[in-house]
Amino acid sequence: MAGRARHADRGETQGKKGLTTGTAPFSPHLNKQIMRIAVVGSGTAGPAAAILLALQGHNVTLMERAPRRLPVGAGFLLQPTGWSVLRELGLEEILRAQTTPISKLYCRTRSGQVLLNLEYDELSKGLAGAGTHRATLLNLLLDTAAGLGIELQWNTPILRMSRDTDNRPCLWDESDRMHGPFDLLLICDGANSTLRAQCGVPSRVDCYPWGALWFIGKRTQDFDHHVLWQSVGSTRELIGFLPTGTDDDLLSLFWSIRLDQIEAWRKTPLAVWKRQILELAPQAETFLHQITSHEQVTAAAYHDVRMPCWHAERIAILGDAGHALSPQLGQGVNLALMDASALANLLHQHPLDKALALYSKQRRAHLNFYQFATRWMTPFFQSDLLPLGWMRDLAFPCLMHIPWARKEMVATMAGGKTGLFSSMI
Repeated sequence: MAGRARHADRGETQGKKGLTTGTAPFSPHLNKQIMRIAVVGSGTAGPAAAILLALQGHNVTLMERAPRRLPVGAGFLLQPTGWSVLRELGLEEILRAQTTPISKLYCRTRSGQVLLNLEYDELSKGLAGAGTHRATLLNLLLDTAAGLGIELQWNTPILRMSRDTDNRPCLWDESDRMHGPFDLLLICDGANSTLRAQCGVPSRVDCYPWGALWFIGKRTQDFDHHVLWQSVGSTRELIGFLPTGTDDDLLSLFWSIRLDQIEAWRKTPLAVWKRQILELAPQAETFLHQITSHEQVTAAAYHDVRMPCWHAERIAILGDAGHALSPQLGQGVNLALMDASALANLLHQHPLDKALALYSKQRRAHLNFYQFATRWMTPFFQSDLLPLGWMRDLAFPCLMHIPWARKEMVATMAGGKTGLFSSMI
């Protein structure tokens, strides 16, 4: 545990692969209580919060149901908001070397009409997103956590929680073994959270009828390595290509599909699916040669999670466990990182009960905007409501030529919107 105390004062080169955590964003209060903190779930929010809290000197345990570290998830777009948290973590430079800068979002219809052609630097010179993989970010976070002395408990499915006589959370795994009690519990176990329903905060969880098929392959020269390229047909047809990673020069393919059609897709010859793709993206022909079996393609489902607040007594809910949404705006990982940063900074500045209340208050505008915007926009791109596709194809090109609307679309893409007329970027 001595290593953890050193990092609370200043960053040091530590951990696997020689990671440098950089200068710690916190200086510990001499009289501040050191808490015993449990983090359940090692997606994005969990490890990020664990690192930031360990840098404050807290005793952090990270619990994950997976038996070991696995390469999970497809490519994702890291936004400027997410980069700001990685800067706090001291991991910005390390991750940049493993990402592809994305300067533009381009979306067209099957006929070639441009719906979106948005560049980050329209908002601020030098602003950009980055294409990378969830596994890349997760490995970096977990290596850093291990280097800080954070206890990582793999193969620990937490099924329920209770409280001791002082109202501190206790956790029970599938072997009915108790962990705790803890001064603070962070619920970060994703959209299908086991603990969310037990924390005392009401929630509503809906599964989107539409999901996605993902494939990661070698990028071909037909795709610009700085552009997120998308094409749509009706509201039932959407494909996207996101460049991810510099050394391997990879490209992530995203194909929209109804969840109830996935089994039928698996029984259909790949050639049929590839013809559908080529109708929307003719330049993908060479790239598609890399797909030779259905097993190479991963299916993903998405949820919509709504909660009135993201805290209870000695509990905070972070990431998809508290506010999962459709990936249409590409904000999930970035919102999770922002949750971790906000909570850690508030815990550094305030007593526990006040920090948790402020956490929900501080995150409300940002999260509410993206949940509302995602619910509003998703049916125009993924639904059975075909008239919305016609409206989309008429309205979006017009909005692109209105300076105010265009700027707001770029700000939304960059992850910084906190309301219709407000932004943090």
